[in-house]
Amino acid sequence: MPRKNPKSLRSSLALSALFFAASGAAQATMINARSLSLTDVSNAIASAADGDTVILPAGTAVWHSTLTVAKGITLQGQTSTDSTNGTAVDNTIIQDSDARRKPGGYPFISVQSQPGKSYRITGLTFDGGSATTTNYNGAVQLAGSSHSVRLDHCSFRASFTKEPMYVGILGPIWGVADHNVFKSQVPSSAFHFYMANWPNPDGTAGVNGDGSFATPTNFGSREFFFVEDNYLEALPGGTTGTDDLRGGRWVFRHNHCYGNVQVQGHGTEDGRWRGGRAREIYNNDFHRNANYPFCGVRSGVTVVHNNTFDGVQPGPYCFQLQAYRSFFKWPASPFAGATGDNRWDVNDPHGLYESGTATGGGQSQIVDRSKNWTTNQWAGFTAKFTGDNQVALIRSNTSNTLNVYYYTDSGGGHVWHAGDGYQIHKLSIALDQPGRGQGDLIVGDPPVNSRTGTAAWPNQALEPTYSWNNVYKPGNTQINITVGTGGFMLVEGRDYYNNTPMPGYTPYTYPHPLTKGLPAPEQTTRNATADSQHDAHKKRRPWGGKEPERKQAKKAKENQTNKMPEGQENVEN
Repeated sequence: MPRKNPKSLRSSLALSALFFAASGAAQATMINARSLSLTDVSNAIASAADGDTVILPAGTAVWHSTLTVAKGITLQGQTSTDSTNGTAVDNTIIQDSDARRKPGGYPFISVQSQPGKSYRITGLTFDGGSATTTNYNGAVQLAGSSHSVRLDHCSFRASFTKEPMYVGILGPIWGVADHNVFKSQVPSSAFHFYMANWPNPDGTAGVNGDGSFATPTNFGSREFFFVEDNYLEALPGGTTGTDDLRGGRWVFRHNHCYGNVQVQGHGTEDGRWRGGRAREIYNNDFHRNANYPFCGVRSGVTVVHNNTFDGVQPGPYCFQLQAYRSFFKWPASPFAGATGDNRWDVNDPHGLYESGTATGGGQSQIVDRSKNWTTNQWAGFTAKFTGDNQVALIRSNTSNTLNVYYYTDSGGGHVWHAGDGYQIHKLSIALDQPGRGQGDLIVGDPPVNSRTGTAAWPNQALEPTYSWNNVYKPGNTQINITVGTGGFMLVEGRDYYNNTPMPGYTPYTYPHPLTKGLPAPEQTTRNATADSQHDAHKKRRPWGGKEPERKQAKKAKENQTNKMPEGQENVEN
């Protein structure tokens, strides 16, 4: 039997792959929801199969509970956006109301994604409606573990005053949010990134972001959630931007930002959960109306480059690295404070430097009249209360007084009185501090290092923060990293670099491949009916039917390669 030419075999396999891909597109269906009511939209989704598009009509509706999207479909409304100029034609409007509230809050839409399936939410407007009570869990939740999730051409109105979080990324999701318009007149975040069970959707990495801190960063790859080509505006009294926790990994690029827009992340501090893991921030334009920080990072690894600023000139604390455990115990956190003798951190090998009993004090001072210290010899050290291990940062000292600082939110810190015992230590590296990346896997609650089975420093790799070519345009002034409160152990040239491109770093493909769309499918369009559940189990004809059908589908695919499906003209790029 003659051997097949390997090249011919590879070509045949490639053609077969394209053939089957075309067949999948050919079988996709566009389903029209009968109305914008939650019932009719739910019925339309029930009749859909993976790969279908559910079309929502123009109109306005109030949804009193959550629409769950578990199938790999496109949910498409009639709203269109101009994300360069920040305008929208709000045709498909979903309004908020207090009827949607419950403990923890309802999202409007919850995407429960699955591996191997694609999801898209496009062309919708979210409006504040009549809501008077606050919902903290977001308007749109993108959950699960798909590597193909897109949220695009949606409008989030400034009337959305009872949603501090607009979009929640709640799993190890890869995808993109693009060409959306976000406006806010209250303190809020357009995006919260919580990738709790990264990278294992089966839950083996836990729910606190531990897996994200135990795996490589992989900057420049698609293994992030991307926010690109959006318009974000904070109106007077408002803020918007990003926030992260639980191992969040995200990229913020090519966005247009007006007013108080802040791209920031939380740290490993107030709870069992870990802070944000990794972020890339580049090629955005910021138009500022006040001197507020644009970026504050409390944990993980960050690259910030090629952003432009105009309007009010940024001050010296525009881009800060911070570490809150170094000046507050965080009573709810099993990791406690970075006291300088905590086993979760790297501590100065000298150990205990000084101890004593306060003869007086207060919120910001520890007085010990038995001492005769050198001025400022303890600046940058920690002061620990021996009663409960609460910690404060020593800013300066006189011969017998320590001037200290601690975080006053979330339960405050220790107020010093005569008779209180104190110890002075030196912290070298705090768990998950800015510039620290992959380390040992931490598991359990209370947590332990899986390598040692005890509370122990997880040997986190040094992965410095890099900043370059971030420019305030009127004066061509560089915007550089500064060290904020609690970051006293961070050293320039080791933990962070200004005006220095990250070695070996190349950004991921732009625009994101998911924004480029797919060829229009050969499809049928049907209207969803109230009893359309029976369609859900119907099987599509597998590819391989009659020869005329194959030829017809192939011809349709060729003719529509650059044509958008009917009804998408206002929502595609």
